[in-house]
Amino acid sequence: MQRKNLGVAIGLLLASSVAWAQSAASGDGVVIYGSVDAGVSNFNDERGAHSNKLDTGNRSPDRFGFRGSEDLGGGMRAFFQLENGFNLDDGTIKRTGVLFSRYALVGIGTKAGTLSLGHMPDFLYEYLRFTSNGFLGSAYFFHPGNLDNQANQFQLDNAVKYETPTFGGFTLGAMNGFGEQPDDFNRARSYSLGARYVGANLRAAAAYTVSNNRAINLGATLGINSLLGQTLSRNVAAVDATYTNFAADKVTSSGITAAYKVGTVTPHAMLTQIKLDARGRSATQRNLEAGADIALGAANVLGVSAATSRLENARWHQFNVIDQIKLSARSTLYAAAAYQRASGAGVQAVINSAAPASGQSQRVLRIGVHHLF
Repeated sequence: MQRKNLGVAIGLLLASSVAWAQSAASGDGVVIYGSVDAGVSNFNDERGAHSNKLDTGNRSPDRFGFRGSEDLGGGMRAFFQLENGFNLDDGTIKRTGVLFSRYALVGIGTKAGTLSLGHMPDFLYEYLRFTSNGFLGSAYFFHPGNLDNQANQFQLDNAVKYETPTFGGFTLGAMNGFGEQPDDFNRARSYSLGARYVGANLRAAAAYTVSNNRAINLGATLGINSLLGQTLSRNVAAVDATYTNFAADKVTSSGITAAYKVGTVTPHAMLTQIKLDARGRSATQRNLEAGADIALGAANVLGVSAATSRLENARWHQFNVIDQIKLSARSTLYAAAAYQRASGAGVQAVINSAAPASGQSQRVLRIGVHHLF
């Protein structure tokens, strides 16, 4: 394990040196960037007990990355992006065995649009997230299970993505992730479509994604014991809870979102739907959220929001608030709170990124600091 960690560290150091050298020598933009976030969170109920913990990557995911571009002339450029998620509290990487879990791509940009190839998230994340409760507030504000990928926990492998130039604020995109299964083009394949508009005051987007043959840990993230005849969890409220992945033949996700700035207030809303197909049966989660960011001063933004989610007989209603004080362009202090109420037989409350509650209500309070670099 020590040799493996040393090898990773050496690799990152070399990559940093190469990036700096390229930037200095050519004048093209190559940068190291990232985000670190930490704070103390108090839960009233995680598996039947109060808990206090140092939780990280909450206001924004802990990550570091390398991105750069080279001017090829004639309106063409080459670019790349490598980005990894990690856990600030213990220094471990987010996905074991995957170094650049969030982005790993190379591409070409022209006057006719951009073409990217590699490992990247779908358009539900790329286009919709900028107006979501979670992106504007806290990871605790994302919908139960994050099935609509607003927290970038699902990426397309072996993917090719094309995005049009921006015309009048509009951009369109399409991507395909090859399953690379011999004699079966659709097995493990994913594809995504997206459209967005960015104007002076209005921001809006829509996206659609289909992914085949996915395994999803619904027991831990939704606090439910079974779905479509598949057992997902046992002793969900106990410390020794065990979980089995839900095997989906196909996952179909779609969503629309919009935000409009009116003076010092920016209201926003989002609707997403995720259909899970397995063994000839299906279940659909629908999420509706709305909120507003209120500028209380030049460096103080108050966010209030609410959301409701439904999957089969399970329902979750959640109310959120966050107050953010910007110390600089890159550093923010914040305090956040969320309350969730669940309903349905055998359904536990489960705030995103928390362990399921023993009952149908759960509350979290948090104070944290976030820094971009």
